[in-house]
Amino acid sequence: MDTPLIPIGLALIMMTVGLSVRLSDFRALFHQLRAVGAGLIAQIVFLPIIALTVALVFKLDAVYSIGLIILASAPGGISSNLLTVLARGKTALSISLTILTNLVAFLTIPTILSIAFLVFRSSGLVEASGSDLYALPFGETALKVLAISALPLSIGMAFCHFLPTLSSRIEGPAKFVASAIFAAIVFNSFYSEWNSIMAHWSTVGPAVIALNVAAIGSALFFSRLFKLNAQQALTIAIECGLQNVALALVISQFLGDGRFMVPSSIYALVMNVSVLILIAIGNRLSEEKDHSVAKER
Repeated sequence: MDTPLIPIGLALIMMTVGLSVRLSDFRALFHQLRAVGAGLIAQIVFLPIIALTVALVFKLDAVYSIGLIILASAPGGISSNLLTVLARGKTALSISLTILTNLVAFLTIPTILSIAFLVFRSSGLVEASGSDLYALPFGETALKVLAISALPLSIGMAFCHFLPTLSSRIEGPAKFVASAIFAAIVFNSFYSEWNSIMAHWSTVGPAVIALNVAAIGSALFFSRLFKLNAQQALTIAIECGLQNVALALVISQFLGDGRFMVPSSIYALVMNVSVLILIAIGNRLSEEKDHSVAKER
């Protein structure tokens, strides 16, 4: 897994995401500020807190606890927009949340991880001899995330804005290539850490499932708190439940210990199960709404 091809692949994925972003997607922000605010609070603020709580409740080893927090600090999943369409959610809201969380990831990820490392060291959960393993160079981490996430995303967006015809022409093939790269990154992580995944499945697996369920639950909670409609709530639930696993795996690689990748590798499977359930719920709600409208007519 320790290869420069993985970060390069992720950068290409993020550039592909940018190719599909239009300025109109950002104009939609002003029409749903409450929904955007609820989504950002649920994902950026509370999801890492949930991950830390889950790690403590399940009494995970420090290395897997940090891996869980790396996963929780990752922004929204790059395929969440398509899945939101399938769930009949609010596509503009999904795109807005995905772009915003990925653009600020170079600040939020090192900040969250720095706090997490401080908590673990001060609590005595990390042995002094292993403290170097959990030392986080903030500036270096921020620059790396910027280089593989926000920067290529911005390049893709600029390409879409200034060369819209060419962007539309290559968007389809680029998405196919990006999907293949994403699958390769996840498969590579499974292959390289398979022994660790199997050895710690009984402890790490339930914690990862709990994080996924809690992430979706917190999204629904904040949606209710902000008085959002069902479609908006469903969209935020998909955004919070579907993390950018590829980015989490690359950050784990940057930190120099493959065991950090184990929670993210497991989550890649878990999140797809939960999002299928959300898609089914979204379609059921839409059918009921259409049926109700038809009856009123």
